Amino acid sequence: MKFRLILSIRMLLFIVSAAAIVFFSTLRIINQNFKKVAYTEAKEADDNQAKKYASEIQTLIEVDFEKIRSYKQIVEGNSELPYTHRRVLFNKYLEKVIQNNADYSSVWDAWELKFTDENWMMPNGYVKRSFLVDEFGWANIISDSLDLETDNTDALYYKKKQMPKEGITLPYKSKSKNLEASILVPLNINNQFAGLTGFDLKLNKYQTLLDSINSDLPFEVMLLASNGDVIAHPIESFVGSNIRVIDTLLVNRFNIKELIAAGKPGRFVMVDDQGVEKKYYSLKPFTLGNTESSWAILIVAPLTEIETELTGIYKVLSNAIKGGLVIIGLVVLGFGLSIVFQIRKTRNILTKLASGDVHNIEKIPVKSADELGEMALSLNTVIDGLNSVTDFAEKMGDGNYDFEFKELSADDTLGHAVIEMRNSLQIAKNEEDARLEQARQLEWASNGMNIFNRVLRVDNRNLEELAYEITKTITTYLDAHMGGLYVKTDLGNTEFELLSFIGFNKEKYSKKFIQPTDGLAGQCILERETIFVNDVPEDYDVVSSGLGKSIPRAILVVPLISNRVLVGVLEIESLKDILPYQIKFVERIAETIASTVSTVKTNARTEELLDKAKKQAEELEQQEEEMRQNMEEMNASQEESSKQETELAAVIEGINRLLPVLTYDTNGKVIDANDNYLKIYRVKKNQIVGKQHKADLFMNETEQSQHKEFWNNLANGQVADSLGYIKAGKDDYWLLEKFLPIKDQYGLVQKVLCIGIDVTEQQKTESKIKQVQDGVIKTKDIDDDMVADNPVVNLNQKLKVIDLTYLKMVYKKNPAKIYNIIKLYYNTLPNQIVELEEISNNKDYKKLKSRINGLKTKMSYLGLKNVYEQLRDVERILVEDKNLAEVPEMISVIKKYWLLAFAELQQLLRVPGYK
Repeated sequence: MKFRLILSIRMLLFIVSAAAIVFFSTLRIINQNFKKVAYTEAKEADDNQAKKYASEIQTLIEVDFEKIRSYKQIVEGNSELPYTHRRVLFNKYLEKVIQNNADYSSVWDAWELKFTDENWMMPNGYVKRSFLVDEFGWANIISDSLDLETDNTDALYYKKKQMPKEGITLPYKSKSKNLEASILVPLNINNQFAGLTGFDLKLNKYQTLLDSINSDLPFEVMLLASNGDVIAHPIESFVGSNIRVIDTLLVNRFNIKELIAAGKPGRFVMVDDQGVEKKYYSLKPFTLGNTESSWAILIVAPLTEIETELTGIYKVLSNAIKGGLVIIGLVVLGFGLSIVFQIRKTRNILTKLASGDVHNIEKIPVKSADELGEMALSLNTVIDGLNSVTDFAEKMGDGNYDFEFKELSADDTLGHAVIEMRNSLQIAKNEEDARLEQARQLEWASNGMNIFNRVLRVDNRNLEELAYEITKTITTYLDAHMGGLYVKTDLGNTEFELLSFIGFNKEKYSKKFIQPTDGLAGQCILERETIFVNDVPEDYDVVSSGLGKSIPRAILVVPLISNRVLVGVLEIESLKDILPYQIKFVERIAETIASTVSTVKTNARTEELLDKAKKQAEELEQQEEEMRQNMEEMNASQEESSKQETELAAVIEGINRLLPVLTYDTNGKVIDANDNYLKIYRVKKNQIVGKQHKADLFMNETEQSQHKEFWNNLANGQVADSLGYIKAGKDDYWLLEKFLPIKDQYGLVQKVLCIGIDVTEQQKTESKIKQVQDGVIKTKDIDDDMVADNPVVNLNQKLKVIDLTYLKMVYKKNPAKIYNIIKLYYNTLPNQIVELEEISNNKDYKKLKSRINGLKTKMSYLGLKNVYEQLRDVERILVEDKNLAEVPEMISVIKKYWLLAFAELQQLLRVPGYK
C-alpha cells in the first residue's frame, strides 16, 4: 500500500506542474493576439454578409427586369402585325403578369399614337394603358390619351423618349401609401422609339426579407436607394425617409450618398473620444438591371460587444485553468488508486469462469480506455459470448432457427460451428416447406385446368356468352376483382372489342373498342407479351368492392395467341397480389382460350359468308343488267360533256379579257390570277399564287367556321357571291366577286373561278345619297369628292341606348376617329355576342369568364350601362361559382339590349367606305 501511495503522489506532482506551465503560457499568447484577430474577422464577416445580401436583392430585381424584357421582345417580335392584332397579344401578356405577380401594383405600356393610329399626323402624343387587379382578382385595363399636342419635357415619358434606356425610378409613395418603384423599358419598332412599358413594383417585400435577416443576426441590415432613401430598415417607421435624416453624422462624415450613386463600396469605423472603435459600417452598392441606377446594402455592427466579450473570455479562461489544475490533481490521485481495485475484480471473475459458472458472473464496468479497460472489455466479451452460445443452443432445441447469433470475431471457432449447425437445420426445414408449397401450386393449377376444360368444351356458338364465362371463371378462380376480355374485331383491323367484363367501372366499360395505343391492353397488343404490373400509379382506374373503392394492387394482361395470330387480350385487376405460379397458369390456358375463341369466330364467320354469298349471287345478276344500261347512258353523257366543255372554255376566255379573275382550288388556295386582277391589286402573280383566301384577315372562331362552310359549299358545287373591299395605294375599290365552281365530265368540282365586277362607283354614290338623307352632308356638297378618304360620324344625333360621352372625351370630339372605333365595334361585337351565347349554352364557364372582361370594357366605351351591369353580374356569379343556372337567362337579356344598340350603330355608320 505504501508503494502505491508514493506512485500516485509522484504522478500528481509531475502532471499538475507541467499543465500549469503550458496553460498560463498559452493564455498570455491568446491575450495578445485574440483581440486583433476578432476585430478583423468581425469586419470581414460583415463585408461578406453585405455582399451576400446585395447579391440576393440584385437577383430579385433582375427577375423583374427579365419579365419586362420578355414583354419588350414580344412587342418587337410582332412589329409586322397590325396594331389591333398586336394589342390583343399585348393585353393577354400584361393581364397574365399582373394576375400572377402580387408584388406589382400595376403594369402598363404607353404607345406613340403614330404607331397605333394610321390617321394620326401629329409628331407628338401617346396613349397609355394600365392593368390593375380588382377585388375579384381580374385584371382591368385603364386607357388614357396623353400629351396629344406637345411633349411635356418634365415628364418621365419625355425623358425616356430622349434617352431610350432601361431605368428604375426613385422610391415613391403610391396612392395606397405603399413604397413603390417603377421599372421602365423603352419599346422600339424599326429602330424608332415607339413607346414605353413599365411595371410598378411594391417594395414592401424587401422590408419583409430584411426583417427575417435582422431577427437572426447580431447586426442591423438596411437597404438604400441611390439618393439615400430608405427602402428597408430594422425600424419600419424609417422606411421612406432619407438616410441623412436618420443618421446625419454618418452622411456628413463619409459621403455615403455619393458612394451609392457612384456604385462604390465603403467601409467605415465610428470611434469615441478615446479612440475606441464603437461601430463598423459596411456599404455594398449594386446596379439594377442594365440601368445606371444603384441601390446599396448597409450593415451596422456594434464593436463594443467584442471588447466586452474578450474581457469576459479572458477571466473565464483564467478561472478555468485554476479549477482545471485542481481537477487534474484529484483525477491523477484517484486514477492511481483505481488500478488496484480493477485488478482485484478481474481476478475474482477469472476464478468463477475456471469453475464453469457462466450465468452468475457480473461483468466488470468499463470506465477507461487504457490497458485495464481493454482487459475488462475483453473479459466481458468472453462472458457475453458464452451466454450467447448457451441461449442459441436452447433456441435451436425449441425449433427457432431465426434467432440471431453474432460471432465474437472471425476466429470464433465455437460460434462458427454453432452457426453452421443452425444453417444446416434451416436448409432442411426450407426444403420441406418448398416441397409442400410446390405440391399445393401443382394441385391448384391442375384443378384450374379441369375447370377451364369444362368451360371451353361447352358447345357455345355465341361468342359473347363464351367470353363472359371465360372472364367470370378466371376472375373468380384467381380471387381477383376486375377482369375483361378484348377480342379482335376482324382479321384486317387493329381494333379490339370488349366482349365481356367483370367489375369494370362505367368509364372503363363504356369504351367498347381499344387501339394498340390505349393503356396496358393496347401495349400488350403491340408487344404480344404478358404484362404484369404490381406498382400501380395512383391515377389508375379504381376497383369497387364491398369495402369501397381502391386502386388495384396488381394488373395482369395476357395476349391470346392461336397459330401465331393475336386473337385477343385478357386483362385481370386484383386488390391482392397475383403470384408467379398464378401468372404461369393464366399463360398456359391463354393458348387454349385463344384457340377456342378463334374457332367460335371462324364458325360464325363461315355462316355469315355463306349467307352473304347467296345474296351476292342474286344481286350480281341484277347489277349486270344495270351496268349495261349505265354504259349506254355514259357514252351519251360524254359526248354532251365534251360539247359543254368547249363552250365553257370560250366563255372563260372572254371573261379573262374583260374582268379580273382569280382561280382557286377546292380548298381556297389561289392557283392562277389574270392580268386584270393583278393590275387592280398592284401585285405580281408569284406574290399571290399559293395564298389562302382571306389569309390576311384576323377571324374569330365564328368567322372561321363561316369561312370553312363557305368553301365547303363551293366544293359541293354551290355558287356564291361576296362583296370585297380593296385598298390599293390611295385608291379604294369595291368588287362584287362571283364564285363559280368548275366541274369535270363526271360532275366533280375541280376548281373555283372568282370573277370580280367593279361596283366602286355604285357603292360610293349610294353612300353619298344615304349621307344626304341622314343630314350628314348637304346636297350642294355632292361633287367630285365622293371618294372621301376620311369618313365621319354625326355626333349630334339623338341616341336612346348608346352614350358617346366617353369616346368624345378620349378622341376630343374628332368625328373621323370616333367613326373608326364605332365601325370596329360594329364589325366585331355581333360575333362576340353570338360566341358568348354559344359558350353559355355549352356551359364552358371558364372560357366564358375570360371573354366577359374584354367585352365589358368595350361596352363601357359605348356607354351601354345596362349591358355593362349585366356583364358584371354574370362575372360575379362565375367567380362565386354559385347560381350558374341563371347565366343563360342573363346572357339572353344582354343580347336583347345589344340588338337595340346595334340598330343605333347602323344609324351612326351612314358614311362612305362603310361595308
